[in-house]
Amino acid sequence: MGLIKRPRNVFGLSGDKLIGSLQRISKYQESDPEGCYLEIGVFQGLTLLSVANELSKHHAYGIDNYSQLDPDKKNEDLVRQLIKENQINDIHLINDDYEKALDHLREYIGDKEISTFFIDGPHDYRSQLMCLELAKKYYSKRVVIIVDDSNYSHVRKANRDFLKINPQFKLLFEAYTKCHPANLNDVEKEIARKGWWNGVNIIVNDPENLLESRFPPLSNDRLFYDNDHIVHSEKLGIIAPEAVSFFNYVRKFNIYKSFTKFIQTLLKAKHMKSEIIGEYDIGNTYSKGLHKFALNPSVLEKKIKHKF
Repeated sequence: MGLIKRPRNVFGLSGDKLIGSLQRISKYQESDPEGCYLEIGVFQGLTLLSVANELSKHHAYGIDNYSQLDPDKKNEDLVRQLIKENQINDIHLINDDYEKALDHLREYIGDKEISTFFIDGPHDYRSQLMCLELAKKYYSKRVVIIVDDSNYSHVRKANRDFLKINPQFKLLFEAYTKCHPANLNDVEKEIARKGWWNGVNIIVNDPENLLESRFPPLSNDRLFYDNDHIVHSEKLGIIAPEAVSFFNYVRKFNIYKSFTKFIQTLLKAKHMKSEIIGEYDIGNTYSKGLHKFALNPSVLEKKIKHKF
């Protein structure tokens, strides 16, 4: 089930199946007269414009402060230009931090409710969980939540915690690739581009408890999250990303043998056989061996009719 149609001159980092699902779900949700489509993480507009271009009744809203992946600060102007070029109506850009925007979302959407919610903003654990929680007061009773980049273990962890905290919500669908597309070969990368790209979780509201409670798969080892305390409490914790990148560089090129040995020993990279030691230099998702796709079994067992 690929995308229905891509607007002219619109490109981005999303799989065709993901875009097609967003289009079909949001179109189906137009039967809810009070609903709307909301997206966090607009980037250069691929998903937002692809969805809005198919809508005839609902308005589409996109939240992004363009603080990431936009070194030349051109993305907002590009998106506005593409909206005009494709003559797409009822589409609204909200240039703000996602937390501020969600705290004051009523100022943008009025009395509307979120019937389709696509999350593709900051992928850290906290931001992911906050997106789900802060938007909750605006959800319609039949909201469908699509979470991009669910290959990442920390995104799956946030989704899982949201489902644990809010048992009326259920995981309807999940799909993953064995690793981040950046670490795939050309053939595998093309398959990912036509598919779900970097994984997806689809969550629905299920107040009647028709669906089985399922959760994104995760390692039982919480060391990544336990380490947050160390990073956040250290004086130089703010440079943790740069430190990790530096250590990877040293390990990869073996610049100083003694220092490299020290780093390898420190990280136990040579001796520790653990699923939390990354296979790649960057972009580790720890998604190898997960489902390529999985549908909640209750849909089939109880013959629940869903037109998505």
